[in-house]
Amino acid sequence: MKVLELIGLPVYDIATGKRVSKIKDVWITDDWLMTHVELEEPTRFTRVRHIIPWHDIKACGEDAIMIENSLAVREAEAVHIERARAFLTGPERVKDLPVVTQEGNQLGWVADVYFQPNLGNTITGLEISDGLLADLLEGRRQLDEANRHMRLGQDTVVVSDLVNPTGSHL
Repeated sequence: MKVLELIGLPVYDIATGKRVSKIKDVWITDDWLMTHVELEEPTRFTRVRHIIPWHDIKACGEDAIMIENSLAVREAEAVHIERARAFLTGPERVKDLPVVTQEGNQLGWVADVYFQPNLGNTITGLEISDGLLADLLEGRRQLDEANRHMRLGQDTVVVSDLVNPTGSHL
């Protein structure tokens, strides 16, 4: 599953069946772990951000996210979030970071990240874009994180030289 597929999904309270909100963003650590999801606010004038820690998500399906009850929703300012950054929004977002090899060759930019909901909150790979024209002609490339050859830095994702930058599946 891709993180961009999560964004916009409704969040439901299992106990009441009530819709809590929609997913606005997903936060990711430098260790490629999803820490929590950020929720859309009901109005533009709301200044309080609400989050759900990943460990409080009971199910992550193609059509909805399920939580045990509304107590899982917390104010972001009340929770200490260490070394995490938003995937889609904010000045230090993961999306659109350049992906560069240790040799200094740029492979493209982060377009999306992959995870397996049944395996927890670990990012398992990247989808890399090399620009609109290249995406249309050649498709986007995938970089597998299974061997942990990717490092999420402040300004770039650095991949080891063991990764083949020419193949369609990296």
